[in-house]
Amino acid sequence: MIPLTIENVAVAAEGTLHSSKDLARQVITNIVTDSRVFEQDAKATQTVFLALKGANFDGHRFIEAVLKSGCVAVVVEQFNAQLNQNNVAQIVVQDSRVALGKLGAYVKQIVAPKTVAITGSSGKTTVKEMVAAILSGLGKVLATSGNFNNDIGVPLTLLRLEPSHEYAVIELGANHIGEIAYTTNLVKPDVAVINNIAAAHLEGFGDLCGVARAKGEIFSSLTSQGVALYNKDTRYTDKWQWRLVDKTVRTFSCFNEADCYSSDVNLDQLGCASFQLHTTQGQCLIELNIPGKHNVCNAVAAASIALEFGASLADIATGLAQMKPVKGRLNLYQLTENVKLIDDSYNANLESAKAAAQLLSSYPGKQILILGDMGELGTQARSYHQQVGEFAAELDIDTLITLGVLSQSACDGFCAKKPVNEADSSQHFAHRDELLHHVYEEFNQLLSDSEEQLAILIKGSRSAHMEHVVKAIIEWFEQYNALQNKEVNS
Repeated sequence: MIPLTIENVAVAAEGTLHSSKDLARQVITNIVTDSRVFEQDAKATQTVFLALKGANFDGHRFIEAVLKSGCVAVVVEQFNAQLNQNNVAQIVVQDSRVALGKLGAYVKQIVAPKTVAITGSSGKTTVKEMVAAILSGLGKVLATSGNFNNDIGVPLTLLRLEPSHEYAVIELGANHIGEIAYTTNLVKPDVAVINNIAAAHLEGFGDLCGVARAKGEIFSSLTSQGVALYNKDTRYTDKWQWRLVDKTVRTFSCFNEADCYSSDVNLDQLGCASFQLHTTQGQCLIELNIPGKHNVCNAVAAASIALEFGASLADIATGLAQMKPVKGRLNLYQLTENVKLIDDSYNANLESAKAAAQLLSSYPGKQILILGDMGELGTQARSYHQQVGEFAAELDIDTLITLGVLSQSACDGFCAKKPVNEADSSQHFAHRDELLHHVYEEFNQLLSDSEEQLAILIKGSRSAHMEHVVKAIIEWFEQYNALQNKEVNS
């Protein structure tokens, strides 16, 4: 973060400062909302603790603990008259969550990097990482870390900006109307992007039209000089066209001609794509090192963004080729010579689950899709799970194994589409241990044929915690390989 005095923080947060004059001039270099930071040898005297308050938590309960750790400034919603103003600066605000947003926006305004804000129902994290990989060849980039994409995560991301940052790549997520309008107003991007519209977070939006309206809020804080980018293949674009009247608008596409689009897509034996990228500046060959045909669309979106910031076609090709996989997003593990595991456990919705199934179907040999519940899909949740099961069966995936409650519908849909003699290739489990016991037995049978190729893909929403299934299977194969090596060497 940029250095600020405690007095600067109070002004930026629009709070009332209760402090001695000397303490008000003290420089701080960090603003945090997690009291545990002070347990990790943080520079407490240079860190402000902002006490967030919500329905199920209250950061004010940790004020005493952070002060004992050496913290000298707090942002709070209630003034504590018992604290000595010579030792502790109190910045009293009406709403600490709003104050956090104001502080993030203040730092962003001072550093003033070239900024893109990215939203969409799926793929936005991958697009973010792709853009960061390209722009890192042009200058220092700050990108959203992990899933810090909501009304708390976005300002915390902005607070990480330093004077040396030339670019900021900010991911915006939402689970209710108005959230993106709020966060994009903090970010004030030069380029705003909608990657796609699909069935995700429907509990908060009601239907796909609601999703489209919410995503369209990302264009609300663009200036007349700003650029609005969106996927030409997406439906419901009419829900935000009124926001683009005085904006520069560009489109990208995987299937149709647009300002930036792809053609001649090919997948290698690992499922990684190469394709021709067509732009207003010409065309070039792009080779991705992450699997999935759907990542072509993400790469085209990233290329569109990078072009707006002056990247060349060579910059784009190099950045995309060098991009590192995102944890839990189609991470490929070669468990044995013939067994691949694709970890796509980070999150899931209808379209991303279908994309994952499509990728799995491209691998040779036997294919096992392990699917956990997909969350926040509203009243149509069971129907969407059924569609994934039916889609997997239509792709002729060999086995579907489901975990949770809603995923029972995916299992049922898969069985209904399979021939009678193959219907038992799907199994549903309510408990993780039961699922793992089942797959271990299946692995033992499959591995008895050393020539059998096997691809396993694991998918589910964050609430399904499918990363634990990934970890358990990797550990099982590590033990299996160790035993095999022991037998060979004995």
